Amino acid sequence: MKKYLVLLISCSLAAGASSCADFGARLRQYTYPPTFHYITNEQLKSTMWQLAYHSRELRVLMASPEETAVNRPEVLQHLRAMEQVMIELNRTGWPSNHPLVDANRSNFLQDIRTAQDAVSRDPPNFFRAGAVSGACAYCHGSRGA
Repeated sequence: MKKYLVLLISCSLAAGASSCADFGARLRQYTYPPTFHYITNEQLKSTMWQLAYHSRELRVLMASPEETAVNRPEVLQHLRAMEQVMIELNRTGWPSNHPLVDANRSNFLQDIRTAQDAVSRDPPNFFRAGAVSGACAYCHGSRGA
């Protein structure tokens, strides 16, 4: 009998805890105005890791000036991927809970688009793409290679 009582209490506690698992998300709909975009830490970390990956790939593709023109399609592909990641971070355009991201998002997105335009021209100009690949250092500082 005691085992069943312990099992019953354990199950009810587990059910109660699981119902609160998304409590923060439900609460945010009442605590933040509708013109506010809440970005979870997981979303932010995922976005930053994706940007870091594409930034690193850009640096590798543009390491040799002789091969950079040959790698133009890949450079454009990484710039487009970076643009999409930034758009997905905040589709609403409303302020978020990350003021540093808010302050720099539109400028960074504009830099990416300018780099795409410059790489797409004939002859291509990779200067802006190089600046975009090193843009992480503006917010995060240089952390070595």
